[in-house]
This record gives sequence, structure tokens and C-alpha cells, in this order.
Amino acid sequence: MKFVKQTKNNSKFLLVVLMFTAISLNYACKKQEDVSIDKINNGEISYLPMAVGKYWIYQISDIDENGDATSQGYDSTYISGTKEINGNSYFEFRSTYIPNYNQYFRDSASYIVNETGERFFCHKNDKDTLLNEKVVNFGYLIKHTYRVIHMLDKQVECVAGNFPAIEIRHSILYPLFNKNDISHFYYSPNIGIVLHKEATTLVGTTRVFSLMRWGK
Repeated sequence: MKFVKQTKNNSKFLLVVLMFTAISLNYACKKQEDVSIDKINNGEISYLPMAVGKYWIYQISDIDENGDATSQGYDSTYISGTKEINGNSYFEFRSTYIPNYNQYFRDSASYIVNETGERFFCHKNDKDTLLNEKVVNFGYLIKHTYRVIHMLDKQVECVAGNFPAIEIRHSILYPLFNKNDISHFYYSPNIGIVLHKEATTLVGTTRVFSLMRWGK
């Protein structure tokens, strides 16, 4: 009789183990599928194509309150190379508009992220907030920088032509001065930034970067 009871108990224990194993395997499979969703699919449209040697030439103009433009020259933005940061390979962006200033970006799960891992761009989530950085001193919020996605279903005009684009609004908020500077970036599929409007100055002018040509 003891042997029979032990056999029954062992059978129950084995059944429980098998059930937990099945549940664990099922959870592991689901978890693995979730991770695979975050990977960029081959052939997916890029709103900031990245490869060493790519370049973008912009015409720079200051637009006043009446819409009149004053030429301010040209900017050449280009990818000069790559750099390893925290075990990840980033593309190094340089600009003649701001000498000796570099930016580093890479693709990560359908996002463009910068060298600190902050999300800089995404083309899938309308109204999503990116690059949410705050500077606090002595308990006071001094500076708050963030970017918000605004999906567009219209053409954006630049020197190079008309292109469909997604707008990113880049805000820098200074609460102590009740001031919010908003810049506008327009990204077009397989091209990159086709238009960039800096925050309007106190005298009412807006500096605009309009794409003239791009390539590699």
C-alpha cells in the first residue's frame, strides 16, 4: 500500500512539473516573439539613411515676420565615420554650420537614438515624446528638452522639391523665464531632414535650412 501511495504521489508531482515546464516554455516562446518585434526588418523605410560618406547640402535663410528671406549661406552636413560607444557602433554626423560639433546616431528597434541612448526619432508612434531631458538645480527645473512626433499627410517644400515628411517638434523649455523655444524638423523617407526651422528669435526672424541636394 505504501508503494502504491508513493507511486500516486510521484505521478502527481511529475504532472505538476510537466505543467510548469509547459507553461515556462510557452512563456519563453512568447517572450522571444516579443523581442523579435523590436528588431528592424530588412528593407524597412529609413527616415535618416546612415552610411559613411552620405551628405546633405542646405540653403540657409532668415525669414522675417513678413515672409521676406535673407540668405545666410549654406550648410553641409555629412557622415564622417563611425565610433564605438558603450559597445554599440554609432555614425558620426558633422556640420559646417557648427564647426567642431559632432552628433552620434544609430538605429535601435525602429528608433534613431543618440550617444546617450536617448530616443531621437521614430516614424511609427504619432504624438510620441522623445529625448525627455531635464536639468534641475536646487530643486528648480532650469531646462527641459524634449521632442514630439507629428505625423504629416502632406508634402513639405524645400529647395530640392516637394517631399512627404514626418515633423519632429524639438522644444527647449525654460520655466524660470516662461520661455519655450520650438524648432521644427521634417524627415522624408530614404532622404533624411529636408527642412529645418529653428525657433523664432525675439526680433521675429526664423532661420530655415532647406535641402538643396543629398547623396553619397
